[in-house]
Amino acid sequence: MKSIIRFVVFFVIPIAVFILWIGGYLSPRVEPGYAKEEVKQAVKLPTMVVEPVKVEKTYQIDGSVISNNNAKVATKLMAKILKINVKEGDYVKKGQLLAVLDDSEIKQNIKEAKAGLEELAKAREEALSGLKAAEAGYAFAKRTYERFKNLYKENAVSKQQLEEIETKMIGAKAQVDAIKAKLKQLDAKEKQVKAKLKYAKIMQSYAYVKAPFDGVIIKKMNDIGDMAAPGMPIFIIGDKNLKFMSMVDESLINTVNVGDTVKVNIKTINKEYLAKIVEKSNSIDPMNRTFTVKAKLPQDKALKPGMYGKLIIKTGEEEKILIPKSAIIKWGQLDAVFVVDKEGVAHLNFIKVGEELDGKVEVISGLKPGTEIVSSGVEKACEGCKVR
Repeated sequence: MKSIIRFVVFFVIPIAVFILWIGGYLSPRVEPGYAKEEVKQAVKLPTMVVEPVKVEKTYQIDGSVISNNNAKVATKLMAKILKINVKEGDYVKKGQLLAVLDDSEIKQNIKEAKAGLEELAKAREEALSGLKAAEAGYAFAKRTYERFKNLYKENAVSKQQLEEIETKMIGAKAQVDAIKAKLKQLDAKEKQVKAKLKYAKIMQSYAYVKAPFDGVIIKKMNDIGDMAAPGMPIFIIGDKNLKFMSMVDESLINTVNVGDTVKVNIKTINKEYLAKIVEKSNSIDPMNRTFTVKAKLPQDKALKPGMYGKLIIKTGEEEKILIPKSAIIKWGQLDAVFVVDKEGVAHLNFIKVGEELDGKVEVISGLKPGTEIVSSGVEKACEGCKVR
């Protein structure tokens, strides 16, 4: 009995006490929740509540200043220049032939495509003739099979004879199906060849470089024997009045129209102009899925042809969060603001900024509407400071 008591006192009880201590049952318990942050120093700073505002939704695209009706006349064909009909300083009329490129390879493609269409036409004629005969054979075999089937029911012919006739009927049907399948293949092939021919004719038209409008040859970029490349200008035609030209995405083809007023920002001279669109291409360039617009610029001696800028087109309205520049603090390479909580305590909050609008900065992410922030004097704020 004493050994049992000794075992309980010196072994069981100490282990139980150790387990309770490990489990935290012998220590004072801390209720769950967040510890209150110790407020540092109090700093009185102006604050503001962030709210989204409606601003113009714009589309911006690169462009350049050009002469009025200025055009870089190029081709979409890679070919040798065989003939040039003009020189620098010559006046030209719209549609006038300026240069001729070597289109011998394209002519060969057109010839092959036309020959292919002729072969397909003959093959179709033969197939249709064969189909007519095959359908007649199938119809005859089917009638014969129906007749033999009735005779078989009357025991006038053997089952083997009936099966032979049925086999012939099935063969005739298979022949009809095969010819129809061949006709479908010929149809598909014909579509392919016609598409190839259409494409070849389009490419052939690029071998004849013509003036897009009345004007003067400002610069001749190539000579006879040079290799013309797609997109590389052969001539530059234009006059003295200035426009701004951009290649606008095809999604805006029905949004941008002649007569619309747009903004043109010329970064070289740090100026912004109101310009009216006077030209718009109604065709889409298949190479880059864009269309060309030209906006007339006001007279300004600071403007020079070739200057880089941005065309700004209003496409509607959208809500954005805008905050003053004075509310932003730089944290290394990052941007941040001080967010003020319900107790008036400031906390550093990192944000992602966008463009500047009317002296304010767009916040792309990191701030929600209704959030209170320090609006200025952020250099005096600190993490955990009471600011109001």
